[in-house]
Amino acid sequence: MINKTIPVLLILLLTLVAGCAEKTTEISENATIIHKTYGAFTLPEMQLQELTVNGTSVVFTTSDNEGGSRKIYEKPFNESAFRELTNLFEENDFLQMEERYVPQEGQPVVADVGTLEISLIEETGTKTVIVDPYYSEYMPEGLQEIDSALVELRAYAMSTSPEEAERIAEDWIETAPTYGFDGFNLKLETHEVLESFPEQHVLNYTFTSSHGGYGNRTDQIVTEALTPHSIEITVSEGKVMSAVIDGEWDEIAQGPLEKEPDVTDNTTGASGAEGNTVEMKYLISEEKTPWDQWYEEGNIQFIKAPTPSELITAYYGTVYGIEISDVRRVESCDLGYLCGEEYYVGTVKESDSSKMKELGWTYIGEY
Repeated sequence: MINKTIPVLLILLLTLVAGCAEKTTEISENATIIHKTYGAFTLPEMQLQELTVNGTSVVFTTSDNEGGSRKIYEKPFNESAFRELTNLFEENDFLQMEERYVPQEGQPVVADVGTLEISLIEETGTKTVIVDPYYSEYMPEGLQEIDSALVELRAYAMSTSPEEAERIAEDWIETAPTYGFDGFNLKLETHEVLESFPEQHVLNYTFTSSHGGYGNRTDQIVTEALTPHSIEITVSEGKVMSAVIDGEWDEIAQGPLEKEPDVTDNTTGASGAEGNTVEMKYLISEEKTPWDQWYEEGNIQFIKAPTPSELITAYYGTVYGIEISDVRRVESCDLGYLCGEEYYVGTVKESDSSKMKELGWTYIGEY
């Protein structure tokens, strides 16, 4: 007699085997993920950028090609967050991706953006995917998602929490010359986080001094009078970048804040709700400009390569909320200076000119 149950069992076995074959290999919880970029035309100290992620930490390092000028940023990570990240690798079949992605026929070739390497390291082996040049349009959609997640973790590694920013600011103020001499009653009034890269924390404090004046006034003749002060601190990348007391004293440089020159002759006469405007200039040099670096790091995408004026307008509008218009490249001779140099010249609101000065721009006619 023929046993009719054998074919049924065989079918069930084949179905089970097929199901196992289709299951995505699970990434080990002890894996390490590396996101590395190099070769871009950028600041020398940013030539090599490497993010390392595991179940306990996120570490981002930057350096030049020889490993000098090294900066290290580290933040804690946990197994749950790491599991979500490895799930993203599994869902997008990272282990089945090609080893290299390059421009295909018909795609534009993007220059000076360097090379990307994403590596998944496990005890059983290492899988590395290279994108050369590093441009999102050359990647499959799944790799774009993985890359975006890792770029966000890079920003997280460089970020400063509000609590940490306040601790850094307060520790700095309390040991700075003015407050350290006779200050007391330090109080946080406002705390704003700017949408910049890296992010900037702008903190405003008030305090009281027992005497008039600024800085360490030891051996100076001072008036003994309770003097209220305000101080604006900017914290970025875990350190104090600027500190101004009462809008007139630079606590870092220990001197009066540089006064802005009279810009009456430089205003365009546009007034009213938008306020007056002023022309400002930026010296063109061999150093990488902040807007080129911003563009190359993938912070914004254009349908086609932007002109310098389009990129400058987009950069200051997106990062700082500053509207700059009529951007053009001008010979120094045409601005009344000695020939041989070039400037970018643009028009901004007069109310934004102070910030633009902090960012490296100067007034027309100012040396």
